[in-house]
Amino acid sequence: MVEIIKHHSKPFTYIISSGQNMLGELVEDDIMNVLKKAEVNRFYHNGQTKFLVPMDKIRNLIVKPKYY
Repeated sequence: MVEIIKHHSKPFTYIISSGQNMLGELVEDDIMNVLKKAEVNRFYHNGQTKFLVPMDKIRNLIVKPKYY
């Protein structure tokens, strides 16, 4: 179970977390590769943020944030 939340300071970027653990960041174009078509519609139109996503999809697309 992951939660996808819009990043507050980076445009077109979303934060993916599992529970209280931040997994990384996701570019808006990659949401189509993580979620199914019906889930994408629920994400953008209904405001749903929590989804069941296979971990292999997440590992391939997430960018770990760099803190300076």
